[in-house]
Amino acid sequence: MTERPGDRPEERRRTGPLGDDADQQETRRVPAGENRQEGTRRERPGGTDDADARAETRQVPQGPPQGPPQGPPQGPPRGNQEKKTRIIRASGRPDTTADATPYPRGYFEAAEDREDRLRDMYGGVDWLASFIGFVFAVVVGAIFSAVAGVVLAPLGFSPDLTESLGAAIITGLVLLGVLIFLTYFFGGYVAGRLARFDGGRNGAMLLVWTFLTVILLALVAGVFSGFLPGGAANAIGGFVDSVSSAIGGLSQAGVVGIVVAAAALLLALLGGFLGGRLGSRYHAEIDSTT
Repeated sequence: MTERPGDRPEERRRTGPLGDDADQQETRRVPAGENRQEGTRRERPGGTDDADARAETRQVPQGPPQGPPQGPPQGPPRGNQEKKTRIIRASGRPDTTADATPYPRGYFEAAEDREDRLRDMYGGVDWLASFIGFVFAVVVGAIFSAVAGVVLAPLGFSPDLTESLGAAIITGLVLLGVLIFLTYFFGGYVAGRLARFDGGRNGAMLLVWTFLTVILLALVAGVFSGFLPGGAANAIGGFVDSVSSAIGGLSQAGVVGIVVAAAALLLALLGGFLGGRLGSRYHAEIDSTT
């Protein structure tokens, strides 16, 4: 039987099982070990075509290397695409870059969103905080009333506005206006400090508590005076009589009385509002630095 050239093992190894035209991609033999340069051949004393050399070689296609490119990945270009930062500095520190602390651009926006959410949840009128501020204002007002009595008595101040406005009356009215402003200012500060949010609104609520308290005491003095101890009934009745006499004196003074009453209400409202804003600012400063 005649053996064809393609049936010889050497020919099959040289041309491949499908012949020379079956695979157009050229192949070459490279050593299977690592750290060998391309195109090198494993040589042994017995030659390069022995069985051991063929066992340690493999065929790899020639062409451009496949797979991802070698080398460290290149990141996005720096410059305008770099994340912007904002610098904050602690209060009382010199304006130097060394003392500055960088924060991402979105840090302050997130803090503002958190502040808005907390304000929506816990903002508005805090009745307890405003009532405690009103109680504090009553205590401060009692102290200021004692001081005003000591100062105004030597000046000959008279609360009767139907008389001609002299220097003593004008001085006394100015001093009373200052005391009213300070009384509601300190009470508003306590209300704003306790409420945290909307301090100005809670400070202004002191005036509402004032009207409610006067109405409640007048109701108690007129209806429930018989159920109260003698000392408490006399104290409440005396307070109601003094308030009613002051209102009657302002109404008899005409335009001057109306102006004085409006000025007193405006000073009380302004003092409570500013005090409440100052009290809530304490919490805002803490939130801005944390």
